[in-house]
Amino acid sequence: MPIYEYACASCGKVFEELILRARDEAEVTCPGCGRREVTRQMSRPAATASSGSGGGGPGRGCGPVG
Repeated sequence: MPIYEYACASCGKVFEELILRARDEAEVTCPGCGRREVTRQMSRPAATASSGSGGGGPGRGCGPVG
């Protein structure tokens, strides 16, 4: 389930939206002004921590907490 970043052409608000199905994207509305004049933005990739050892083990960013 991808989370996309959008920008509103009317009020300029930038927000994220969870899109379950491709057809849901047509119904995305701005949470600031309620309009549908939004465009999908290019999001920055998430940074991952590197241990520097080149071990290839799983990263610490995902998994259970606690």
